[in-house]
Amino acid sequence: MKTLALLGDAFADPFGDLDLGSVSGADAFDARVNAVARRACRTGAPLADHQCRARFRAEAMRLLPGVRRDEYARARGGRILAAVPVVYG
Repeated sequence: MKTLALLGDAFADPFGDLDLGSVSGADAFDARVNAVARRACRTGAPLADHQCRARFRAEAMRLLPGVRRDEYARARGGRILAAVPVVYG
């Protein structure tokens, strides 16, 4: 798969210099992943490109080691909204 091959090349050590536990580190990681995704997902069809980039980003997150993924999630904690059920009565 083209996406996985590009991820392998681009992710040799793409985040070793980043603190994924900080907002700026998570932003830089996102920028790197998005740049590679844009290069990998050029079909010419906007919807197909968008879907490809979304799958690419999901795969990049899946490939992060668990500890690094947890750091990233903590950095993004301020931006995540939770759906909380409201009980009336």
